[in-house]
Amino acid sequence: MTPFRVVLVNPPPFQVLEPEYDRPPFGRVGLAYLAGYLRRYEGFRIEIVDAKLERLSFDETVRRALAANPDLVGLGAFTCEMKPAAYVAKLIKARRPGVTTVIGGVHVTAIPEHTLREFPQFDIGVHGEGEVTFHELCDALRSGAAASSLTATPGLVLRTDAGIVVAPSRERIADQDTIPFPAWDMLPRGDQYIVMTQRGCPFNCLFCMNPNGRTARPRSIENVMEELRLILDRYQPKDIRFGDELFSVNMDRTHELLDAMIAAGVQKHVTWTAQTHVRFVDRAILSKMKEAGARRIGLGIETGDAEVLKATGKGSTPEMILKAGAAAKEANVPIETYFVLGHPNETLKSMKKTIDLAVRLNPDTPIFGIMVPFPGTEVGRLAAAGEAGYRLRSTNWDDYDKQIGGALEFANL
Repeated sequence: MTPFRVVLVNPPPFQVLEPEYDRPPFGRVGLAYLAGYLRRYEGFRIEIVDAKLERLSFDETVRRALAANPDLVGLGAFTCEMKPAAYVAKLIKARRPGVTTVIGGVHVTAIPEHTLREFPQFDIGVHGEGEVTFHELCDALRSGAAASSLTATPGLVLRTDAGIVVAPSRERIADQDTIPFPAWDMLPRGDQYIVMTQRGCPFNCLFCMNPNGRTARPRSIENVMEELRLILDRYQPKDIRFGDELFSVNMDRTHELLDAMIAAGVQKHVTWTAQTHVRFVDRAILSKMKEAGARRIGLGIETGDAEVLKATGKGSTPEMILKAGAAAKEANVPIETYFVLGHPNETLKSMKKTIDLAVRLNPDTPIFGIMVPFPGTEVGRLAAAGEAGYRLRSTNWDDYDKQIGGALEFANL
Protein backbone atom coordinates (compact mmCIF):
# COMPACT_ATOMS: atom_id res chain seq x y z
CA MET A 1 0.00 0.00 0.00
CA THR A 2 1.23 3.50 -0.84
CA PRO A 3 2.28 5.35 2.32
CA PHE A 4 -0.07 8.01 3.62
CA ARG A 5 1.97 11.20 3.39
CA VAL A 6 1.75 13.64 6.30
CA VAL A 7 3.43 17.04 6.53
CA LEU A 8 3.40 18.89 9.85
CA VAL A 9 3.85 22.67 9.67
CA ASN A 10 4.77 25.37 12.17
CA PRO A 11 3.72 28.48 10.22
CA PRO A 12 5.89 31.59 9.87
CA PRO A 13 4.83 34.84 11.54
CA PHE A 14 3.38 37.74 9.58
CA GLN A 15 5.90 39.95 11.39
CA VAL A 16 8.41 39.49 14.18
CA LEU A 17 6.98 41.12 17.31
CA GLU A 18 8.22 38.83 20.08
CA PRO A 19 11.53 37.37 18.87
CA GLU A 20 11.71 34.54 21.40
CA TYR A 21 8.48 33.12 19.98
CA ASP A 22 8.59 34.42 16.39
CA ARG A 23 12.26 33.54 15.73
CA PRO A 24 12.95 30.80 18.28
CA PRO A 25 16.21 28.86 18.65
CA PHE A 26 14.18 25.66 19.18
CA GLY A 27 11.83 23.52 17.13
CA ARG A 28 8.11 23.17 17.84
CA VAL A 29 7.94 20.37 20.38
CA GLY A 30 4.24 19.62 19.79
CA LEU A 31 4.82 18.77 16.13
CA ALA A 32 7.93 16.75 17.00
CA TYR A 33 5.83 14.72 19.45
CA LEU A 34 3.12 14.10 16.84
CA ALA A 35 5.70 12.91 14.33
CA GLY A 36 7.43 10.72 16.90
CA TYR A 37 4.15 9.09 17.84
CA LEU A 38 2.87 8.60 14.29
CA ARG A 39 6.04 7.12 12.85
CA ARG A 40 5.99 4.13 15.16
CA TYR A 41 3.07 2.85 13.06
CA GLU A 42 3.52 1.47 9.58
CA GLY A 43 2.01 3.08 6.52
CA PHE A 44 2.94 6.72 7.07
CA ARG A 45 5.56 8.98 5.58
CA ILE A 46 6.07 12.07 7.74
CA GLU A 47 7.88 15.36 7.30
CA ILE A 48 8.06 18.48 9.47
CA VAL A 49 8.37 22.02 8.11
CA ASP A 50 9.14 24.34 11.02
CA ALA A 51 9.04 27.74 9.34
CA LYS A 52 9.92 29.61 12.51
CA LEU A 53 13.00 27.57 13.29
CA GLU A 54 14.09 27.57 9.66
CA ARG A 55 13.19 31.26 9.05
CA LEU A 56 11.04 30.41 6.02
CA SER A 57 8.67 32.74 4.21
CA PHE A 58 5.07 31.74 3.50
CA ASP A 59 5.90 30.84 -0.10
CA GLU A 60 8.91 28.78 0.99
CA THR A 61 6.81 27.03 3.63
CA VAL A 62 4.09 26.07 1.17
CA ARG A 63 6.60 25.02 -1.48
CA ARG A 64 8.38 22.76 1.03
CA ALA A 65 5.12 21.26 2.25
CA LEU A 66 3.80 20.53 -1.23
CA ALA A 67 7.11 19.08 -2.40
CA ALA A 68 6.33 16.08 -0.18
CA ASN A 69 3.12 15.50 -2.18
CA PRO A 70 1.10 15.29 1.06
CA ASP A 71 -2.24 13.63 1.62
CA LEU A 72 -2.62 15.64 4.82
CA VAL A 73 -1.07 18.82 6.17
CA GLY A 74 -1.30 19.34 9.92
CA LEU A 75 -0.68 22.75 11.46
CA GLY A 76 -0.24 23.66 15.12
CA ALA A 77 -1.07 27.12 16.42
CA PHE A 78 -1.38 29.23 19.52
CA THR A 79 -4.03 31.95 19.37
CA CYS A 80 -1.68 34.58 17.92
CA GLU A 81 -0.60 32.07 15.24
CA MET A 82 -4.08 31.17 14.00
CA LYS A 83 -4.23 33.59 11.08
CA PRO A 84 -0.74 32.69 9.80
CA ALA A 85 -1.70 29.00 10.04
CA ALA A 86 -4.94 29.65 8.17
CA TYR A 87 -3.04 31.56 5.50
CA VAL A 88 -0.69 28.61 4.96
CA ALA A 89 -3.70 26.29 4.72
CA LYS A 90 -5.37 28.64 2.22
CA LEU A 91 -2.27 28.70 0.00
CA ILE A 92 -2.02 24.90 0.15
CA LYS A 93 -5.71 24.49 -0.72
CA ALA A 94 -5.35 26.89 -3.65
CA ARG A 95 -2.56 24.81 -5.15
CA ARG A 96 -3.69 21.33 -4.07
CA PRO A 97 -7.43 21.34 -3.31
CA GLY A 98 -7.44 17.64 -2.47
CA VAL A 99 -5.06 17.92 0.47
CA THR A 100 -6.71 17.52 3.88
CA THR A 101 -5.80 20.36 6.24
CA VAL A 102 -5.89 19.81 10.00
CA ILE A 103 -5.46 22.37 12.78
CA GLY A 104 -4.40 21.51 16.32
CA GLY A 105 -3.18 23.34 19.40
CA VAL A 106 -4.45 25.35 22.33
CA HIS A 107 -6.69 27.72 20.35
CA VAL A 108 -8.78 25.05 18.63
CA THR A 109 -8.89 23.17 21.94
CA ALA A 110 -10.46 26.22 23.58
CA ILE A 111 -13.02 26.98 20.85
CA PRO A 112 -13.18 24.03 18.42
CA GLU A 113 -16.49 24.78 16.69
CA HIS A 114 -15.75 28.50 16.40
CA THR A 115 -12.33 27.76 14.91
CA LEU A 116 -13.66 25.69 12.03
CA ARG A 117 -16.48 28.15 11.43
CA GLU A 118 -14.07 31.09 11.32
CA PHE A 119 -11.45 29.37 9.19
CA PRO A 120 -12.91 27.34 6.29
CA GLN A 121 -9.30 26.66 5.20
CA PHE A 122 -9.17 23.91 7.83
CA ASP A 123 -11.02 20.68 7.07
CA ILE A 124 -10.59 19.13 10.53
CA GLY A 125 -9.54 20.20 13.99
CA VAL A 126 -7.88 18.22 16.79
CA HIS A 127 -8.77 19.44 20.27
CA GLY A 128 -6.99 18.32 23.42
CA GLU A 129 -3.87 16.18 23.68
CA GLY A 130 -3.14 15.31 20.11
CA GLU A 131 -0.95 12.23 19.73
CA VAL A 132 -3.55 9.45 19.87
CA THR A 133 -6.28 11.46 18.16
CA PHE A 134 -4.03 12.48 15.28
CA HIS A 135 -2.88 8.90 14.72
CA GLU A 136 -6.47 7.62 14.67
CA LEU A 137 -7.43 10.36 12.22
CA CYS A 138 -4.53 9.64 9.86
CA ASP A 139 -5.14 5.89 10.11
CA ALA A 140 -8.82 6.29 9.23
CA LEU A 141 -8.11 8.56 6.26
CA ARG A 142 -5.36 6.22 5.06
CA SER A 143 -7.93 3.40 5.09
CA GLY A 144 -10.28 5.42 2.91
CA ALA A 145 -12.76 6.67 5.51
CA ALA A 146 -14.51 9.95 4.85
CA ALA A 147 -13.62 12.61 7.40
CA SER A 148 -17.30 13.34 8.04
CA SER A 149 -17.76 9.74 9.21
CA LEU A 150 -15.37 10.17 12.15
CA THR A 151 -17.74 11.98 14.47
CA ALA A 152 -17.34 9.26 17.11
CA THR A 153 -13.55 9.71 17.26
CA PRO A 154 -12.75 11.55 20.51
CA GLY A 155 -10.79 14.77 20.12
CA LEU A 156 -11.94 15.71 16.59
CA VAL A 157 -14.00 18.62 15.28
CA LEU A 158 -15.38 17.94 11.80
CA ARG A 159 -17.45 19.36 9.00
CA THR A 160 -20.49 17.25 8.12
CA ASP A 161 -23.62 17.76 6.02
CA ALA A 162 -25.43 18.56 9.28
CA GLY A 163 -22.87 21.21 10.22
CA ILE A 164 -19.78 21.30 12.39
CA VAL A 165 -19.61 18.46 14.91
CA VAL A 166 -17.37 18.50 17.98
CA ALA A 167 -16.62 14.98 19.21
CA PRO A 168 -16.19 14.41 22.96
CA SER A 169 -12.83 15.17 24.52
CA ARG A 170 -10.26 12.41 24.59
CA GLU A 171 -8.91 11.14 27.88
CA ARG A 172 -5.40 12.39 28.48
CA ILE A 173 -2.47 9.98 28.32
CA ALA A 174 -1.83 8.96 31.93
CA ASP A 175 1.41 7.04 31.39
CA GLN A 176 3.71 9.58 29.77
CA ASP A 177 6.42 6.95 29.26
CA THR A 178 4.24 5.40 26.53
CA ILE A 179 4.73 8.48 24.34
CA PRO A 180 7.75 8.17 22.02
CA PHE A 181 10.40 10.87 22.14
CA PRO A 182 9.94 13.90 19.89
CA ALA A 183 11.21 13.32 16.35
CA TRP A 184 13.96 15.95 16.53
CA ASP A 185 15.79 14.14 13.73
CA MET A 186 13.09 15.40 11.34
CA LEU A 187 14.07 19.00 12.11
CA PRO A 188 17.25 21.00 11.53
CA ARG A 189 19.58 21.10 14.50
CA GLY A 190 18.72 23.90 16.92
CA ASP A 191 20.72 25.76 19.54
CA GLN A 192 18.11 24.82 22.14
CA TYR A 193 15.91 21.77 22.72
CA ILE A 194 12.68 21.55 24.69
CA VAL A 195 12.27 18.62 27.06
CA MET A 196 8.94 17.95 28.76
CA THR A 197 9.39 15.91 31.94
CA GLN A 198 5.67 16.09 32.73
CA ARG A 199 2.41 17.60 31.50
CA GLY A 200 -0.14 19.42 33.62
CA CYS A 201 -0.46 22.10 36.33
CA PRO A 202 -2.54 21.90 39.52
CA PHE A 203 -3.45 25.60 39.57
CA ASN A 204 -6.40 27.31 37.95
CA CYS A 205 -5.21 30.81 37.08
CA LEU A 206 -7.86 33.05 35.54
CA PHE A 207 -5.66 33.99 32.58
CA CYS A 208 -4.52 30.46 31.67
CA MET A 209 -6.47 27.77 29.87
CA ASN A 210 -4.32 24.98 31.36
CA PRO A 211 -4.63 22.73 28.29
CA ASN A 212 -2.71 19.84 29.83
CA GLY A 213 -5.04 19.51 32.80
CA ARG A 214 -4.82 20.12 36.52
CA THR A 215 -3.10 16.83 37.29
CA ALA A 216 0.66 16.73 36.71
CA ARG A 217 1.43 13.59 34.71
CA PRO A 218 5.15 12.86 35.13
CA ARG A 219 7.47 10.75 33.04
CA SER A 220 9.76 8.37 34.90
CA ILE A 221 13.23 9.66 35.78
CA GLU A 222 14.76 6.92 33.63
CA ASN A 223 12.68 7.95 30.61
CA VAL A 224 13.64 11.61 30.96
CA MET A 225 17.31 10.77 31.36
CA GLU A 226 17.25 8.57 28.26
CA GLU A 227 15.91 11.47 26.21
CA LEU A 228 18.45 13.89 27.67
CA ARG A 229 21.33 11.55 26.79
CA LEU A 230 19.99 11.14 23.25
CA ILE A 231 19.72 14.91 22.73
CA LEU A 232 23.15 15.61 24.18
CA ASP A 233 24.83 12.84 22.21
CA ARG A 234 23.13 13.49 18.89
CA TYR A 235 22.65 17.27 18.75
CA GLN A 236 25.11 18.85 21.24
CA PRO A 237 22.78 21.79 21.99
CA LYS A 238 23.89 24.98 23.69
CA ASP A 239 20.93 24.86 26.03
CA ILE A 240 18.00 22.74 27.22
CA ARG A 241 14.65 24.31 28.00
CA PHE A 242 12.47 22.21 30.26
CA GLY A 243 8.98 22.88 28.97
CA ASP A 244 7.00 21.73 32.03
CA GLU A 245 4.38 24.15 33.27
CA LEU A 246 5.85 23.68 36.77
CA PHE A 247 9.19 21.89 36.71
CA SER A 248 9.37 21.24 40.47
CA VAL A 249 5.68 20.67 41.26
CA ASN A 250 6.68 17.38 42.91
CA MET A 251 9.77 18.41 44.82
CA ASP A 252 10.80 14.87 45.84
CA ARG A 253 10.68 13.77 42.20
CA THR A 254 12.60 16.88 41.18
CA HIS A 255 15.37 16.07 43.65
CA GLU A 256 15.57 12.57 42.11
CA LEU A 257 15.77 14.00 38.60
CA LEU A 258 18.44 16.53 39.57
CA ASP A 259 20.46 13.82 41.31
CA ALA A 260 20.29 11.72 38.15
CA MET A 261 21.37 14.67 36.01
CA ILE A 262 24.32 15.42 38.27
CA ALA A 263 25.36 11.77 38.34
CA ALA A 264 25.23 11.65 34.53
CA GLY A 265 27.29 14.84 34.24
CA VAL A 266 24.63 16.75 32.31
CA GLN A 267 25.97 20.00 33.77
CA LYS A 268 29.34 19.36 32.09
CA HIS A 269 27.77 19.49 28.63
CA VAL A 270 24.85 21.90 28.68
CA THR A 271 23.05 24.57 30.68
CA TRP A 272 19.32 24.60 31.10
CA THR A 273 16.30 26.68 32.10
CA ALA A 274 12.95 25.80 33.62
CA GLN A 275 9.96 27.55 35.09
CA THR A 276 8.12 26.73 38.28
CA HIS A 277 6.02 28.12 41.14
CA VAL A 278 7.29 29.90 44.24
CA ARG A 279 5.49 27.28 46.34
CA PHE A 280 7.75 24.56 44.96
CA VAL A 281 11.23 25.98 45.52
CA ASP A 282 13.49 26.35 48.52
CA ARG A 283 17.20 26.88 49.01
CA ALA A 284 18.00 23.15 48.91
CA ILE A 285 16.28 22.47 45.61
CA LEU A 286 17.55 25.69 44.02
CA SER A 287 21.11 24.86 45.09
CA LYS A 288 20.76 21.45 43.50
CA MET A 289 19.35 23.02 40.34
CA LYS A 290 22.45 25.20 40.18
CA GLU A 291 24.70 22.18 40.65
CA ALA A 292 22.84 20.32 37.90
CA GLY A 293 23.49 23.09 35.38
CA ALA A 294 20.60 25.52 35.72
CA ARG A 295 21.49 28.91 34.30
CA ARG A 296 18.12 30.49 35.06
CA ILE A 297 14.81 29.58 36.72
CA GLY A 298 11.56 31.28 35.78
CA LEU A 299 8.95 32.11 38.42
CA GLY A 300 5.39 33.19 37.68
CA ILE A 301 4.74 36.10 40.06
CA GLU A 302 1.90 37.83 38.16
CA THR A 303 1.04 40.55 40.72
CA GLY A 304 2.18 42.12 43.96
CA ASP A 305 -1.35 42.61 45.26
CA ALA A 306 -2.27 39.94 47.81
CA GLU A 307 -5.98 40.17 47.07
CA VAL A 308 -5.44 39.92 43.33
CA LEU A 309 -3.18 36.88 43.87
CA LYS A 310 -5.93 35.21 45.86
CA ALA A 311 -8.62 36.06 43.30
CA THR A 312 -6.59 34.96 40.30
CA GLY A 313 -6.06 31.39 41.56
CA LYS A 314 -2.28 31.62 41.67
CA GLY A 315 -1.87 29.85 45.01
CA SER A 316 0.82 32.20 46.29
CA THR A 317 1.28 35.25 48.51
CA PRO A 318 3.72 38.19 48.41
CA GLU A 319 5.51 36.64 51.40
CA MET A 320 5.99 33.34 49.56
CA ILE A 321 7.26 35.23 46.53
CA LEU A 322 9.87 37.17 48.51
CA LYS A 323 10.95 34.02 50.34
CA ALA A 324 11.48 32.20 47.02
CA GLY A 325 13.47 35.16 45.67
CA ALA A 326 15.69 35.21 48.75
CA ALA A 327 16.28 31.45 48.44
CA ALA A 328 17.33 31.87 44.80
CA LYS A 329 19.83 34.57 45.73
CA GLU A 330 21.26 32.39 48.51
CA ALA A 331 21.62 29.52 46.03
CA ASN A 332 23.12 31.88 43.43
CA VAL A 333 20.53 30.92 40.83
CA PRO A 334 19.45 33.73 38.48
CA ILE A 335 15.69 34.11 38.32
CA GLU A 336 13.43 35.33 35.56
CA THR A 337 10.10 36.58 36.88
CA TYR A 338 6.82 36.98 35.01
CA PHE A 339 4.49 39.82 35.96
CA VAL A 340 1.17 40.68 34.33
CA LEU A 341 -0.37 44.14 34.20
CA GLY A 342 -4.14 44.19 33.66
CA HIS A 343 -5.63 41.66 36.07
CA PRO A 344 -9.41 41.76 36.62
CA ASN A 345 -10.38 45.13 38.12
CA GLU A 346 -6.74 46.27 37.99
CA THR A 347 -6.17 49.79 39.29
CA LEU A 348 -3.19 52.10 39.46
CA LYS A 349 -2.96 51.20 43.15
CA SER A 350 -2.84 47.43 42.55
CA MET A 351 -0.45 47.89 39.64
CA LYS A 352 1.89 49.93 41.83
CA LYS A 353 1.93 47.04 44.31
CA THR A 354 3.18 44.82 41.50
CA ILE A 355 5.94 47.26 40.61
CA ASP A 356 6.88 47.70 44.28
CA LEU A 357 7.10 43.93 44.74
CA ALA A 358 9.26 43.64 41.62
CA VAL A 359 11.63 46.23 43.08
CA ARG A 360 11.82 44.39 46.41
CA LEU A 361 12.30 41.04 44.67
CA ASN A 362 14.94 42.52 42.33
CA PRO A 363 15.02 39.58 39.89
CA ASP A 364 17.81 39.13 37.39
CA THR A 365 15.33 39.34 34.50
CA PRO A 366 11.97 40.96 35.24
CA ILE A 367 9.41 40.46 32.49
CA PHE A 368 6.15 42.40 32.39
CA GLY A 369 3.36 41.26 30.11
CA ILE A 370 0.07 42.95 29.28
CA MET A 371 -2.99 40.80 30.01
CA VAL A 372 -4.26 38.92 26.96
CA PRO A 373 -7.86 37.57 26.99
CA PHE A 374 -7.10 34.16 25.52
CA PRO A 375 -10.09 32.02 24.49
CA GLY A 376 -11.03 29.39 27.04
CA THR A 377 -9.85 31.43 30.02
CA GLU A 378 -11.89 33.22 32.66
CA VAL A 379 -10.23 36.49 31.64
CA GLY A 380 -11.37 35.83 28.08
CA ARG A 381 -14.95 35.33 29.31
CA LEU A 382 -14.85 38.48 31.44
CA ALA A 383 -13.47 40.52 28.56
CA ALA A 384 -16.13 39.26 26.15
CA ALA A 385 -18.80 40.23 28.67
CA GLY A 386 -17.26 43.64 29.36
CA GLU A 387 -16.84 42.80 33.03
CA ALA A 388 -14.03 43.25 35.60
CA GLY A 389 -12.93 46.57 34.13
CA TYR A 390 -12.20 45.11 30.70
CA ARG A 391 -13.06 46.59 27.32
CA LEU A 392 -12.42 44.14 24.50
CA ARG A 393 -10.79 46.11 21.70
CA SER A 394 -10.17 43.31 19.22
CA THR A 395 -11.11 39.78 18.26
CA ASN A 396 -8.40 39.78 15.59
CA TRP A 397 -6.15 36.94 16.77
CA ASP A 398 -3.09 38.82 15.47
CA ASP A 399 -3.57 41.13 18.46
CA TYR A 400 -3.32 38.26 20.96
CA ASP A 401 0.47 38.03 21.25
CA LYS A 402 1.82 36.17 24.23
CA GLN A 403 2.90 39.21 26.21
CA ILE A 404 2.24 42.46 24.38
CA GLY A 405 -1.14 41.95 22.79
CA GLY A 406 -3.39 44.96 22.24
CA ALA A 407 -6.74 43.22 22.59
CA LEU A 408 -7.77 44.86 25.89
CA GLU A 409 -8.38 48.28 27.34
CA PHE A 410 -8.61 48.66 31.11
CA ALA A 411 -11.35 50.90 32.45
CA ASN A 412 -9.52 51.70 35.67
CA LEU A 413 -6.19 52.61 34.07
